[in-house]
Amino acid sequence: MKSRVRHYFSAQLIFVALLALSVSLATRSAAAQNGIGEGDMGGCTLKNYVYTCNAADLQKALSGANSIAFEIHNADGSARKELKQLVEDKLHKTVAADGAPADLVFLLEPIDQGGQVMNSAQMRDLGTLRIYSTTVDGRPAHLLWAETYQSDPNGQDLPWPIVAHGLVTRFEKRFQIK
Repeated sequence: MKSRVRHYFSAQLIFVALLALSVSLATRSAAAQNGIGEGDMGGCTLKNYVYTCNAADLQKALSGANSIAFEIHNADGSARKELKQLVEDKLHKTVAADGAPADLVFLLEPIDQGGQVMNSAQMRDLGTLRIYSTTVDGRPAHLLWAETYQSDPNGQDLPWPIVAHGLVTRFEKRFQIK
């Protein structure tokens, strides 16, 4: 009988610990998505599914940054190449080694339509370039800039390397980066 009681209390303790951990992780995730967390307040607001960002905040962050990390899929050579050229050759910043802390984080990724039915007359979002400030340990903190690459319905089948290049080119033109 004592063994069953001990087993029951052990199972309850494990359940409470897992519940506390999941609540903690969910709170962190929600805070990051809502722009609440460590560091600066960020330069973007979200309204009607569209980010509006402050270009002056981004330019200030870019000028103060020494190193920039990338968040892309490991096998995504085209995104890595585009970001590396932007960061090293045009912004004259250091690319942080994988897993090393950085001053800013650049995220370049395709936008998955996830089976959405879209009006064929509307522009379609194909990819996004997002720039984040970082926490003290180099994790993404607050969204500073969101650039979206769109195409007309006829361009739905653009290969990802073209979209990645288009995103970086659009960003360079917007901020007159040469």
